[in-house]
Amino acid sequence: MTWAWACSAVVAVFAAVLFAAPLMGVERWHVIAAALPARAALGAAFAVALVVALVGLCRRTWRPQAGVPVAVALALATALHLPVVLARGVVGEPVAAPAAGQLRLLEWNTNTDLTTPDVVAELAAAQDADVVVLPEVAPASGSTYRQAFAAAGDPLVRVDRHTSTTQVAVWMAPQLARHYATLPGPDPVKTVELRPDTASLPTVLALHAPWPVGARLAGWDRDVDWVAAQCSAGTPVLVAGDFNASTDDFGGARLGRCLDAATQQQDAGVGTWSTHLPTLLAMPIDHVLATPSVGTVTSFSVLTSEDGSGTRHRPTMTVVAVADRP
Repeated sequence: MTWAWACSAVVAVFAAVLFAAPLMGVERWHVIAAALPARAALGAAFAVALVVALVGLCRRTWRPQAGVPVAVALALATALHLPVVLARGVVGEPVAAPAAGQLRLLEWNTNTDLTTPDVVAELAAAQDADVVVLPEVAPASGSTYRQAFAAAGDPLVRVDRHTSTTQVAVWMAPQLARHYATLPGPDPVKTVELRPDTASLPTVLALHAPWPVGARLAGWDRDVDWVAAQCSAGTPVLVAGDFNASTDDFGGARLGRCLDAATQQQDAGVGTWSTHLPTLLAMPIDHVLATPSVGTVTSFSVLTSEDGSGTRHRPTMTVVAVADRP
C-alpha cells in the first residue's frame, strides 16, 4: 500500500538522518539540534511501535503488504538509536564519598523558583558540595539562598557579580570564593565566567543555553562556541549548566579540550529532563565538562532523590579528584 511505503520511508529517513547527523557535522541544524537530545525517547518509541507492528503481522490484523515495510523501517530506527543510548550508560552511579583533594560540584536548574532555596541548600550540605551552579534562579534571590546555605550548615558565598537581571548563579565555599573574579559571558543574563587568581584552580564557566529551536538556535550556537573557545585556551576549565542539548549536539563528548563528565563515567544516557520521565527516557541536557588538567572525574551522578521537589530538572553531582587546591 502506498501509505505504508510512504510512512516507512519517512521513519527510515528521519531515523537515519538523526543517527548520521553528528557524524556528518550537521548536528546543529534546525530541527536536528532540538531532536537529538530526545534520542532515548525516540528509540523507545520506535521499539514499542515495532512490537505493535510485529504483533499485528503475527495476528494477521495487518496485511503483509502494509505491515512488512513499516516493521522493517521501525526495526532499522530502533537498531540505529537504542544501542547508542544503552552503550552510553543508563544505570547511573552513586556519588563518590567525601575525601581530601576533591572538588565537589552540584549543578541544578531549579527553573527559577519551582523548588525553594532551603531544598537546594540541604541537598548541597548533604552532598558536601563546595561549588553549586544554579543555571536559573530569580535575580533577587541572593539573600534568600545565603540564609538557606547558612541554616543548612554550609555557608557558601555567591561568586558571580550578579545584577538585577542575572539568572545564573554560582556559589562556592569561602576558601574557594576568595580566589575568583567575574568576567562577562556572551549573555549577561545566562552565562558567567569566573577567573581564578591562581593556576591551581580552574576557570569556571556556568550557563543556561537557549533551547536550540527556531530563532533561539543562534543564541545556543553562540553559547556553545564560547564554551568550546574557553576550553581550547590551554588553561584548566570547568563548565557546568543546562546546555539544552545532549553530547550529540556537541558533535561528540568534547567541547574544545573539555570532556563531558557523564561520558567519562559511562552515565551519558541518564536523562536529567524532565523529572516526569524515567531517567532512561528523559533528555541528558544538564552537563559538567572539564579539561584533563582540572583533575580526574571520580563520579558523575544524576540525582533522582529530588524528583518530587517540584523542579523539572534533576540535579547532577560531580566529584573531581584534584592534585592541588587552596
